[in-house]
Formats: sequence, C-alpha cells, structure tokens
Amino acid sequence: MKRALLLTALLAVALLTSATAASDSPASVPVLLGLEPVRQDLKLTTLQCALLDSLRAEYKAKVGVVAAVGLADKKAAPKAAADIASYRATYNRRALNVLSPTQQTRLGQIERQMLGATILTSVSEQKLLGLNERQVRKISEISAYEQKKAAAIMKKFNDGKSTSFSKDIDLRNLQKTIGRSIYAQLTPDQRKQWLGLTGPKLKL
Repeated sequence: MKRALLLTALLAVALLTSATAASDSPASVPVLLGLEPVRQDLKLTTLQCALLDSLRAEYKAKVGVVAAVGLADKKAAPKAAADIASYRATYNRRALNVLSPTQQTRLGQIERQMLGATILTSVSEQKLLGLNERQVRKISEISAYEQKKAAAIMKKFNDGKSTSFSKDIDLRNLQKTIGRSIYAQLTPDQRKQWLGLTGPKLKL
C-alpha cells in the first residue's frame, strides 16, 4: 500500500509534464528526492535535504501557478506545458547537482524501479539500451497517447467529475498499461540489460 502511494505521488508529477522535454527524466527529480525512503536509501546529509527542500518548494510553486493557467484556459495550455517542461529540466539539473556521483547513479536505479519502462521515454535511457529508430519512434507514439489520456484524466478530476481516489487509480492503471506497451518494444537482450540496470530494491 505504501509503495502504491509513493508511485502514485511520483506519477502525478511525471504526468504533469511532457515526457519529451529536454530533461532526461520523465519525472520531477526534486519531488522524487522529497520521498523519505529515497532519502534514506541515498543517505542524504542534513545539508543536502535542506537544499533539496528549498528547490522542491520553489519548483512546485512555479509549476502550480503555470499549471493552473493551462487548466483554466485551453488556448494557454500549449505554452503552459512548454513552460512546465522547461522548469522541470532546470530544476532536475539543479537537484542532481546537489547529489554526489554515486548518489546520482543510485537515483537512476530508483527511477527505473519506480517508473518502470515509462522511463524509456528518456533519450539517455534509449541510448543506454541501444534502441533503434523504429523502437524510438514507437515509444514516442506510445508516450503521446499517454499524455493525451493523462490530460483527459486530470481534466475530468479538475472539472469535478471524478474523485481524487479515482483519479489516482486511473493514472496508476494508465502507467501500468503504458509501461507494458513500452516494455514490449524491447528485444530479449534489452530486457535482460534493463533488469540489470534497476539495482537493489528500494526499501519502502
């Protein structure tokens, strides 16, 4: 149950942004680094936690304002999405700079565990597994479908037509479906390599 709640929290942030943004991670690193199990696993210092708390608060405040504008005005939605993607890329880099190289490597393993195959929308992850052009194109198509469905789920919630619980369940089910679709694009050798990149299980 605890793991499901953490995954849903991370997914909500991931789906708030474009998976094809400049940042390699399809999720928000500052938010991920705010989860206590992740902090404990990375053995973050008090100073690192303080710096990350400040970054996360700043990031969420900016994204919250822009997202509200995009939801309120359909014409403003494309620019809002672009602005959010830009913020995410900037704050992801700033958050990663707080970590040591060893912590950054471990964080990558944790992201793969928590996001599953959906992290393969990341260009660096695609290169790491040596995906070909057809695989990259197919994953891009799947990602575009995910963003469209996620936007519909969020709109239904924001319009008061679904509960927060229903929204979280729908987003979680969407992530599972998209993850399976993306994973299916990998060759058997790529799947073995992928499993080797997830590292030790995060203790929740």
